[in-house]
Amino acid sequence: MVLDIRNNILNMTSKKDKKWTDVVFSVKKISLSYKLLGLLIIVLSLSFFWAFVDNTIPKTDFLGGLINFLSLVIVIVLWLITTYLSVRWYLALFKKNKSWIANNLSYMIHTLKLYDEETFETIKNNTVVREKRIVRAIRIKYKETDKHVFVRIMRDGDRFTSEATKLGENLESSLGLELDSTNQTVAFAEYTFLKHKDERIGLNSTVTSVNDSDEIKITGNISYELHKVPHSLIVGGTGSGKSFFILGKIINYLKLSPQADLRIIDPKKADLSLLRFVTGFENKVATEASQICRILRETVELMEQRYTDYFNDVSAFGKTYRDFSLPVVIVVFDEFSAFMHSVDKKLAKETLEYVYQIVLKGRQAGVMMEILMQRPSADDLPTNIRAQMGFKAGLGAMDSIGYNMVFDTNNVEYKTVTEKGGGYIQIDGKHTAPVYFETPYIDKDFDFIREIENLVKEKQ
Repeated sequence: MVLDIRNNILNMTSKKDKKWTDVVFSVKKISLSYKLLGLLIIVLSLSFFWAFVDNTIPKTDFLGGLINFLSLVIVIVLWLITTYLSVRWYLALFKKNKSWIANNLSYMIHTLKLYDEETFETIKNNTVVREKRIVRAIRIKYKETDKHVFVRIMRDGDRFTSEATKLGENLESSLGLELDSTNQTVAFAEYTFLKHKDERIGLNSTVTSVNDSDEIKITGNISYELHKVPHSLIVGGTGSGKSFFILGKIINYLKLSPQADLRIIDPKKADLSLLRFVTGFENKVATEASQICRILRETVELMEQRYTDYFNDVSAFGKTYRDFSLPVVIVVFDEFSAFMHSVDKKLAKETLEYVYQIVLKGRQAGVMMEILMQRPSADDLPTNIRAQMGFKAGLGAMDSIGYNMVFDTNNVEYKTVTEKGGGYIQIDGKHTAPVYFETPYIDKDFDFIREIENLVKEKQ
């Protein structure tokens, strides 16, 4: 059964992907003739250089000495160029016009010994000679586009099957490219590499200037449209850059047209709670349990009212809040886990019910949740809510349990995060697995409160 499934996937792959190229691997042995040719190139090159220098007649006058010096310089340059081209030509004899990708992957196969050899006996010059021959090697395919290099390690049920999912770091080193994402099927493990390193962008570059667009850029290569990715989960401990990231996103939302309707929940009364002093946010910032439930309840009521007013007949089929020019409503819930541990079970259950209604029904009506936590916990944020989060980010150094809780996957190789604002991200419709990223750069002296005040005033 498994074999049939794997064969079907391979057949579909071969029909759909015409540009995949096999890496043909073989251990090349340099023959005696090629060795002699290489030695001849070196001897002729050194002999020519030595003969010229040895036969150069010293000149005592200034002009003659200058001419002699310039001639020597020219000959040295020509000798270096000729030697370089000769060596390149000599090495090319063994590459057989392979691409740089194939050559580097072949080198990786050789150095990691991802092949099996067996000894055979042959007769040469009436003598029995024992030789080693490659009987099987790991199968690798690759494909190149303008922005990416794709590498597939085939899983054929041999000893290389388990190796296929562990080669991320080796492939990165061999190709000299940054791993963007991984994908694993029963038939192969696929690695996607960026040909050009992703760039960290500034806050001013995160919102597109195109009218009626709600595209938000995270990095040079990563962006998403808010109406297609409605809910977010951001996890990060102290010093991870989580606070700057969400403040930057708040500024992005206030730059949208129409301007987003923001509701802020900060049970720890930290930086986000200070937005209650900004004009326009007076009744939209909650820090106490009763206020938090009120804001969530009012948001659910607004969502239901939108469905009643705008999605009540067949003319609304296929439409969203954007078709009615409604502002997106975003609830930013900071320190979600801390709140759930600070209230009684009845209030925690009520909060979860409101949150679940929003994440389940809010997309079409334009009502969205941004949940922030220091550490993910299945007890605090159930799976049925996490599964609705289209935008997931884990900032700072996290252990495998934390990553698995955020991204619901355990077959990804995570690198150690050392950069503040660095972490892993997964966006529905963009990534099949978490990828490394760095949040938009924000100067430490940037005045968030003043910027938010100015944006709110502009839209009034």
